[in-house]
Amino acid sequence: MSFRLPRILNLPDKISPIVDRFNDYRYFLLEGGRGGGKSQGIGRFLLYAGARYKLRIVCGRETQASIDESVYSLMVDLIRTYQLNYTMYKTRLVHNHSGTTINFRGFREQGAFNIQGMEGVDIVWIDESQAITKQTLDVLIPTIRKERAKIYFSMNRHKHNDPAFTRFYSRDDCFHINVNYFDNPFCTSALKKEADECKKVSDKDYNHIWLGYPLDQTEDALFSVSELQSAKEAVYLLRQGYGYRIGGFDIARYGDDKCACIGLQQQSALHWKTHFVDQWEKKDLNYTTGRILTTSMEQRFNDNVIDEDGIGAGPLDTLNKGRGLESFRGFRNPRLSYKEDKDYGNVRTKFAYRVKDMILKGHLHITDDELIEEMLTLRYTFDHNQRRILISKEKQRKDGIKSQNLFDALLMGVSRIGDYIEQHDESNYINQPQFSKESDIMSGAGIR
Repeated sequence: MSFRLPRILNLPDKISPIVDRFNDYRYFLLEGGRGGGKSQGIGRFLLYAGARYKLRIVCGRETQASIDESVYSLMVDLIRTYQLNYTMYKTRLVHNHSGTTINFRGFREQGAFNIQGMEGVDIVWIDESQAITKQTLDVLIPTIRKERAKIYFSMNRHKHNDPAFTRFYSRDDCFHINVNYFDNPFCTSALKKEADECKKVSDKDYNHIWLGYPLDQTEDALFSVSELQSAKEAVYLLRQGYGYRIGGFDIARYGDDKCACIGLQQQSALHWKTHFVDQWEKKDLNYTTGRILTTSMEQRFNDNVIDEDGIGAGPLDTLNKGRGLESFRGFRNPRLSYKEDKDYGNVRTKFAYRVKDMILKGHLHITDDELIEEMLTLRYTFDHNQRRILISKEKQRKDGIKSQNLFDALLMGVSRIGDYIEQHDESNYINQPQFSKESDIMSGAGIR
């Protein structure tokens, strides 16, 4: 005997697991390009399930200024098309027999979390999930604590490291679906024509809009995914006579920040690599000073650069002036006058672009994935002199982006390449690696 699903559950085959695998998973992640039927599929199923069982359903996104920015209109259209027995209020839907309620909300309002009353929810649908922040997920997910509660994500990926995607797509309790317009038999011919026209004009736009590929680089991003991938793959062998080491230290100032260290090693005349990466949470200055000194000795750094702005001045003074260790220098980030630099607004931005230049020239091998993830969050804008300037860590922190401590340690190290004084005290070479010769130390390109 054949069994026919109700018309409202006419879904693309790729999306059908949200129905027939409903009991097997807590999370369902649907991603892909336009026309794949992601929102239609989830909306149809929620309305169907809400008619059969009494459920509390929340449809939300990161921010929602008005009901017009939600999937409310989609749900109302489906109710009218299939003549479902829901009463449509201004901001919610209620099924007249089962008692199911469907509410619509933004999970953040004016910077504050808006998750009151979420504990007893049966199903949450996070639409436009590519925009949901890690901070919102950290608060929201533990709040959905009902025993068999379900969480649906629908997205057209924006960046390769969108928090919802990276956090859930490979989990055992998440069913991941990639679906596009050619997987959807209900996709209209008009939409297919739009996809074809887009493909003729731009493969890049087609891949992102219609196939759901994440952008290689957003408009204001300092680095692209492909640039950093090339830096990760650019392996350089250590050549005889090289091995000079620089340590960059970023000192944490805020509650959730970490102190960070990046060690750079010269591999050949032009090539460097990040040979050492470390972070620690303790912010006690005595501990931090000791950690910096110990790390420098153990890693045999020939040169050390410490963040001198803010509380970093204390450890620097202790090591440089107090103990007379001349291999420790400070890094500051003052604004640059237009006379000093016509391209960059401050010192941090100037050396960030030096890092980028090394990567574009194939001169820097980056070995750490967390460092790469930080670099992908860097954004720039323009100052009143139309010069590039990185968006500050303080501003990004307000936007929910974690501080790029590892990257700042890296750019401090890079700031010393090409800026060595010509004569060093012999004590600077005591810890020089055995494979390097003192007479060859300054022979590498970029060292003078």
